[in-house]
Amino acid sequence: MPNRLAAAALLLLLGAPARALKTEMMFVPGGIGPAGGSAQVLPLEVVSEQAMVRIASGSSALATLAPLGYPLLTEYPTIGWALIALPGGMRVVDGLAFLKIFPGILEVVPNRVLVPIRQPNDPSVNTQISLGQIDAQAGWDFEVGTSCRTTIVVVDTGVQGTHPDLQSKIVATAVAQSQYCESTGAAACVATPVPTPACNHATQVAGIAAAASDNALGIAGVSWGAQILSAKVFDDALCAPTGGCPVGCSTSDAAVTKAVLYADSIQNTAEAGKVVINMSLGCPPGSPGCLVACDGALQAALTAAAAKGIPIAIATGNDGGAVNNPAICAGVGGGSGMIPVGAVTSQNTLASFSSRGAALAANGVVAPGQSVFTTTIGGGYTGSATGTSFSAPHVAGLAALVLSAKPNFSAVQVQNAIRGGAESLGLSSSLQGAGRINVFKTMRIAVRGSLAGFDGEEKPIAFPNPFRTSQTGVASFSLPPGLQGSSPTIKVYTLDGTFVRELTGLIWDGKNAEGALVASGTYAFVVTTSAGTGSGRVSVLR
Repeated sequence: MPNRLAAAALLLLLGAPARALKTEMMFVPGGIGPAGGSAQVLPLEVVSEQAMVRIASGSSALATLAPLGYPLLTEYPTIGWALIALPGGMRVVDGLAFLKIFPGILEVVPNRVLVPIRQPNDPSVNTQISLGQIDAQAGWDFEVGTSCRTTIVVVDTGVQGTHPDLQSKIVATAVAQSQYCESTGAAACVATPVPTPACNHATQVAGIAAAASDNALGIAGVSWGAQILSAKVFDDALCAPTGGCPVGCSTSDAAVTKAVLYADSIQNTAEAGKVVINMSLGCPPGSPGCLVACDGALQAALTAAAAKGIPIAIATGNDGGAVNNPAICAGVGGGSGMIPVGAVTSQNTLASFSSRGAALAANGVVAPGQSVFTTTIGGGYTGSATGTSFSAPHVAGLAALVLSAKPNFSAVQVQNAIRGGAESLGLSSSLQGAGRINVFKTMRIAVRGSLAGFDGEEKPIAFPNPFRTSQTGVASFSLPPGLQGSSPTIKVYTLDGTFVRELTGLIWDGKNAEGALVASGTYAFVVTTSAGTGSGRVSVLR
């Protein structure tokens, strides 16, 4: 026995290849289809040539099935279930149909394929509270952004291309590479294979959307796989390369139009793949030099880019007033492919500075925009990024995830998936758009076509669940439509009824009222909003 153990340990140390599951896809009912149409079906990945069966007490079905080509693989006698093999080459759906009518078999299900919740190994990921707010970890089970090439064009102050968490993501080919479009827009844009920053802003934006992820360094981007292309439209002479972006650090419609047209020109190329545009810039309508309406060349360029399949995330503004220009270019008709993005605080309440209005209601969403942890110039990181500028790249990263999974989606289909997965804050749509983005729900809609069967549509749930406090900084709570009212409060209890803590938002850091991490175990929570009360459970693992 000692020799066997030593041999097993040696195989593990040498990284013996794991035996891969042989799988196949089958389709199962997934809800009611449109009026007059057929019911929806959803794909389900299952282990090939296997089925799980529940046996009637005293039945000899297993013994009878074996000589017919259905041998027993594993039996679970305490619960009356067994795993059996199907004849070689038989489709699972056909095996299930045969077994359902076999004498002595009470229930038949496929052996579903399950995967662990994706969690990158970036050391500061637990500091990224915003990822927990938008349920990114569960969304990554569907897609991390590597299935199809995508590129996020950051129309901004210029990304620091040498940042350790960004340099591997900068696309630089003869066809697609970063650009500098001087602020007046009078001269042609200049290719800059290694982009430079006019100030800190774009580097912070890029890290949120697509910092290199699962690389044991720094942080994780919303999209692990998206490339970054810096479209610098601000001039060094007007900004401050070593710090923030002061008043006077400005650009023009002409420069931004050139950047958008460049992004349009590389859409669907082999080097760039599917393009997403992020625009964390703007001005309050009616302020000096700012138009009340979006028109002219910039409107035409944005409309053309969206029509070509490029989703465009645009910050709504930080003045607490009307949606800024160019976010108003999304219009008020809905389905533009342009997505105005407002901000929520780290407690999932609407940020007071977040600009609002009809364009947000018709086309937009909100996303984390307070004290966001991200990359900063000089190769470091900051936890102070605040503003709708930092809400927009959460949406741009999510759009890139959707396109990686569904490269044939139009910009409007991406927008619809993002808005369809958003969670209401209990506010009017002019304040919150469709609600706060949820990566998991959006990816479920994009990949499976609907939210049918999602527990969060029926009752309040926590995610991730189990909540591993050492891996994920916060747990977030999702409320079903009937409970999405204003002023949400959550009370957490142990299962024996001992009060743990009251939360005034929809996130929990795993701590009790005294500020200490709670012990591992299962906790009950009660959610109360203006719409009513609901309850659920969450497992905590330290």
